[in-house]
Amino acid sequence: MTETSAEPGLTPRRAVMLIIRRELSERTRQKSFLISTGVTLLIVLAIAVLPGLLGDDGPKTYDIGVVGAGGAPLAEALPRVDLGSDVRVTTRTLADRAEAERLVEDGTLDAAVDGDAVVVDEELGGELEALVQLANRDVRAQQALVAAGVSGDQARAITDPPPLRTVALDPPDRERDDRRTLVTFGVFFVFGQIFGYGFAVASSVVEEKASRVVELLLAKIRPRELLTGKIIGVGALGFGQLVLFMAVGLAAATASGSIDLPPGTAGAAVLVLGWFLLGFILYSALFAMAGAVASRVEELQNTSSPITFLIMAGYIGTVAAAGDPGGAVARVTSFFPFWAPLVMPIRMAAGEATAGEVVIVTALVLVTAVVVVRLAARIYAGGALRTRGRIKLREAMSDSART
Repeated sequence: MTETSAEPGLTPRRAVMLIIRRELSERTRQKSFLISTGVTLLIVLAIAVLPGLLGDDGPKTYDIGVVGAGGAPLAEALPRVDLGSDVRVTTRTLADRAEAERLVEDGTLDAAVDGDAVVVDEELGGELEALVQLANRDVRAQQALVAAGVSGDQARAITDPPPLRTVALDPPDRERDDRRTLVTFGVFFVFGQIFGYGFAVASSVVEEKASRVVELLLAKIRPRELLTGKIIGVGALGFGQLVLFMAVGLAAATASGSIDLPPGTAGAAVLVLGWFLLGFILYSALFAMAGAVASRVEELQNTSSPITFLIMAGYIGTVAAAGDPGGAVARVTSFFPFWAPLVMPIRMAAGEATAGEVVIVTALVLVTAVVVVRLAARIYAGGALRTRGRIKLREAMSDSART
């Protein structure tokens, strides 16, 4: 097989640009693309908006009644109890036990205290029980101390000492944690974009072979230029869609109150997008190989299954990194070039990747990308015009060598 020369006057740059425009034009007109984009946007909006709409409405409030004037010390002690959570207590003095039972039964009060008894409708929940019991313990202790001759102020100082001061050796960085959360969500979208648009490259290659369109294209354009334009065109569409999803999601989440964007959000977005580009170059080249050695769409699932397994293994590493970005699994998988675009952004956002590691991993990914793209170009050149039967990688490379 001999490689067809490019059309006279059509420079490699112009040829690549023509293919890029062709890919963008054809794909943006497809109903499947428009529908999938719309559905994904709806999902992004739901994820971004629902937490703000269905989230916590504020601190939990307990309404507690105290029977008789003798319960005044307990009514004063209840709001002072600190359970370490955002809980507020309101109290009211009741005339008698009958009023207490009536207000608890109709839901006006969560509980009522009458002497040594707590009146509840069904059961005394754990948090409410802790509130009442701790307040009662403090009041009884103060009363016992006063009865023993300790002044009221001294009794309160004994039963209600100032809380211990917390000294954290490694205090959490809330802003960094928020950026890590944003990057983690972004990486899961990156996984979907890389897989979806990488497979789109493979589908495009095999469809052109099956329909014999590739023969017309290669009469005008060299195989390498055709593959380059296809990868850049499809990648640009995936990149633009990812930017759209991120912008809409962040805007909606901010507007609904689901999140407050931390400083460095723009840098986190650039981090995600940059690793998407590296990951897409790697996987799109692999998927192009899968398409080049298949002659029909039905064969594509088999030829692309090793790539699917590879990226799914990277997804497992991503889940591990999201749970423990400093763990051994995250560190090891981030140095594997095909998994690094999914794992490394999370480690970087969490502050678990050193500058040296980032440089080494980026260099590994770039070198691997160059090798894979060159290999893909050879296999594509050797297999693009083979439209009868599935061919082996060695055969495609052999045909390419003879061109």
